[in-house]
Amino acid sequence: MSEHQSLANFLRVAWLVTRKDITVEARSREILSTTMFFALSCVLVFAFSFVKDGMALDDAAAGILWIAIAFSGTLALGRTFERERVNETLQALLLAPSDRPAVYAGKLAGILAMMFAVQLLVVPLV
Repeated sequence: MSEHQSLANFLRVAWLVTRKDITVEARSREILSTTMFFALSCVLVFAFSFVKDGMALDDAAAGILWIAIAFSGTLALGRTFERERVNETLQALLLAPSDRPAVYAGKLAGILAMMFAVQLLVVPLV
């Protein structure tokens, strides 16, 4: 197999895994809604905690944003792989005749797409 065909196959598998994850999430909206709610909760809790004498602390917004991104991303990652484990789809993906790095890249792209959607709401709120 030539290098061009190998790259094309890698991208095709990564796209198929990403599309599967986005399609499943679009139908259920389970992970996106819980991640979004958790990110909003993080923003509110930390926004109230960084108030002193009725004024927000300087440079607190950047910290709040990174906390919301890190915590909600961890939640999304855990919930995504839990859904894959329960339905045994991760095992099926690993048994498929495709490159494991392509499966990883596809899962990564799917999670990043969900996190981007969450951040569209969180960034203006911060």
